[in-house]
Amino acid sequence: MPLWGANTNDESKPKNLTAEEKSRTFADSRGWVITRPDGIEEVLVAIRDLSGGTVTSTVKLGGATITEVYFRSASYGTGTTGTVRVVWNEKVTARTTGTLLVTRSGTSTTITATRTGATGTNYVDFNFLVPSTTGVFLSIAAQTITMGINDLNSTTVTSDLTIASGDVKSAALVVGGTSNAVTTA
Repeated sequence: MPLWGANTNDESKPKNLTAEEKSRTFADSRGWVITRPDGIEEVLVAIRDLSGGTVTSTVKLGGATITEVYFRSASYGTGTTGTVRVVWNEKVTARTTGTLLVTRSGTSTTITATRTGATGTNYVDFNFLVPSTTGVFLSIAAQTITMGINDLNSTTVTSDLTIASGDVKSAALVVGGTSNAVTTA
């Protein structure tokens, strides 16, 4: 089993990284790259033309694929703004406003989270209004994000918009939570 993906059959990030490090790792024309906490990009695995914004015979990966989805905090105060981060294995450019749904566990009620900021990174943040009731569990279900998005520097390569249940990561792995759901306090 290889330690990292390098083609359309295996587009996985380097397997030795923590979940938090994987959330900062992406493929580009240099190979697998991590954005260090100081903002500097460091090449972890040099692979020429791993990704390039256009799919050609020399580019090894296809369109950007969702690799992680998680709440940016392990809990949220009632009535505050919550954030869901969607991470791809390549940098992306959001072309339109986007939305995804946060599920209020135990009910069929959903909350719409709307895209904010970040474009040209390997992630996009979605903000939502946290319910004003304490003890509410919030989660992210498998779904398709409504948004126009392309691989960075491309207008023709459409990036993945489908959140599979396996993409949803525990906030514990990324930002210090204890489960895939968060609670209002």
